[in-house]
Amino acid sequence: MKKFFGYIRNTIVVLGLLYVTSMFVDIRVEGVPLNSIYETAAKETYKFVEDLIDRIRKEPEVTELVIVRNDEGQYVFTTNIKNVSKDELISITIQGVTYTEFEIVSKRTSIEVKFIASVTFEPGEANKQFTVNSIRYIRNDTEHVLNANVIGNAFKSIDLAIVEAKKNSVIGIYNCNQGEFTTTCSSWGSGVIFDRDSRQVTQGLITFTEYDYYIITNAHVVEGGSIFRIYYNSQELNDRATLVGKYTVDTDLAILKLTTRAQLVVLADDQFDTFEAVPVYQGQTVFSIGSPGGPENFNTVKEGTVTALNVPISLGEDSELCQSTCSSFQTNAALGAGSSGGAMFDSAGNLIGIHFAGNAENTISSEIPMSKVFEAIAAILNQD
Repeated sequence: MKKFFGYIRNTIVVLGLLYVTSMFVDIRVEGVPLNSIYETAAKETYKFVEDLIDRIRKEPEVTELVIVRNDEGQYVFTTNIKNVSKDELISITIQGVTYTEFEIVSKRTSIEVKFIASVTFEPGEANKQFTVNSIRYIRNDTEHVLNANVIGNAFKSIDLAIVEAKKNSVIGIYNCNQGEFTTTCSSWGSGVIFDRDSRQVTQGLITFTEYDYYIITNAHVVEGGSIFRIYYNSQELNDRATLVGKYTVDTDLAILKLTTRAQLVVLADDQFDTFEAVPVYQGQTVFSIGSPGGPENFNTVKEGTVTALNVPISLGEDSELCQSTCSSFQTNAALGAGSSGGAMFDSAGNLIGIHFAGNAENTISSEIPMSKVFEAIAAILNQD
């Protein structure tokens, strides 16, 4: 083995001496200058090593697409790409549109690419999905295309006109009982008018339309009550609601029925026709409507985002509700005590949850998802 390495060493030394000599003496091999042969061999060796390193080097990879709205209302797309340098990236294609102007921040093994893109939403659309289709980059003076399938979501901002419209279907509820001489009200909550029946009623010579409004709220809001005073547009109605039923199978829901001549606004939401819940995404924009503290804070609105999905909630050992935990999602659009039974909407005005719990600091709002709401409505009203 020593003789072998000695042979290699001696060969390299001889070749080196020959190359140095060829720089001063015209040595030719079959008419070709020896120094030209050396230079060609060196270039070929360099190219071979470079190609070898390029093959060993990991393939590029698009790992993430995050879309956020900046203070100017523009949508900023940020994607992370591994194993591509700042100087190699040529373009990014998203949803069939190619972008060539972007801001790049180099990291240890990846680059962070940011650019502004136009996002428009259809009516009723709160979220729009975008897919990174491909990136184009240059390496070894050759352009390459990497196909990708990385998805990100853009979330619509709050529209004040939608907020005002949805307020008209959220009501306040006083939970009361009739004593011997007075009516005592023990708790306050909120609810959402989701359906209505109507009929013609004749009393003597007068014919009028009477309505049955159905209100979804929390079981704990109506617990122990027999009289439910309803507040609409911050004013108490003359008519009282009655309890239709409660649904507490790993949840906290109830339905009240209000019979009245008053014309109230039923929530306009196609979900109550299809019984199919719209999707909810972490990070999406939402707003809550409820009346924390009582009628003096009627239909307060708070904007926020979805902070967590599929969170199991327990209301404590003393509660008959959520014994096996209740499924929920959470937001930072918390309103506080008294907003239980209130509504959580996405930015398109779709009802995505009914509020039922929160933390002591009033920073987390826990919502019953619509799939559970539809389950409760079907069970209470005996719908298929």
